[in-house]
Amino acid sequence: MHIIDLRGVCCPTNFVKAKLALEMIDTGEIVQFLLDDGEPVKNVPRSLKAEGHKILGLEEKEGYSVLTLEVSSPEMRASEPVRVYSSTKITRNGREPATDPVMVEETIELIVNGTKLSSIVTTPDLHKELAVGYMVTEGAVKERKDIEEITEKDGWVFLKIRSFKHFDLWHELRSSGCIGVNWEKRDDDVILPVKQTFRIEVLLDSMKNLYDETQDRTGGAHSASLVDADGNLKYKALDIGRHNAIDKVVGSAVLNGDDLSKMFLVSSGRQPAGMVMKAVRAGIPLIISKSAPISSGIDSALRSNITLCCYATREKIKVFSAPERII
Repeated sequence: MHIIDLRGVCCPTNFVKAKLALEMIDTGEIVQFLLDDGEPVKNVPRSLKAEGHKILGLEEKEGYSVLTLEVSSPEMRASEPVRVYSSTKITRNGREPATDPVMVEETIELIVNGTKLSSIVTTPDLHKELAVGYMVTEGAVKERKDIEEITEKDGWVFLKIRSFKHFDLWHELRSSGCIGVNWEKRDDDVILPVKQTFRIEVLLDSMKNLYDETQDRTGGAHSASLVDADGNLKYKALDIGRHNAIDKVVGSAVLNGDDLSKMFLVSSGRQPAGMVMKAVRAGIPLIISKSAPISSGIDSALRSNITLCCYATREKIKVFSAPERII
């Protein structure tokens, strides 16, 4: 076991020294850091966890604390969605060193039936789910059996799907806002029936799913959740892009064979047509968002008969279409 004494070292220098020390220690080894109480014991464990290391314990001693962790491999650390960076805090009274947790982004290449379809800027997790959800919400895939094979390697996701006559192949580079593969197809023939209803108290209570420790720390993530009619959280995903977050939860549900028509979508993002139609194509009957609708989103919601709820808080919602689904 390695013991590193950081007592007397202020923030963020203690984190920088801890990070440098861990780079010299082999994966899987156990390390103990001796930290002063106060800011060091609050910040260093959180920052090292964000780096991808496994926290095993934090024990209080007389006048200091002992942080025990297991060193993670560089590959595991690279897959973490949050990375800590050094910064400089400047105020009217001067400047001081600081650290900030920041969302990590990377690009995956989506290959469908041997052809490159899309480069998607996303976080380093749930890539297969993102790819499947993307194909579902853009109208190229309807259900799980349409996906014949899916593999991932070195930033490439390979999908083999059944061929569809409506699948217009073209390449796009996408981040937090974009158009989709079937954007030119208005989907005027897609109308969601009113079968599943949702209680207003369940919808309002579901707003708690918008919030997440990672989002609170970084301020750089969008979230999406799928919740059933009884209020049970089924799937949740974070991403730098609001479209990607939806694709991830939809992909998770489709891969598990779940019925999306019995769930509703909780989204942190604005609701233009592109966002609304993702839910419509997946067969999700209701969207609830804390953000604003856009005119194209309302028009699409009215045309497809999806229930669009915006400006949501834990006390109220504004419903722009199909309010009869809410009881």
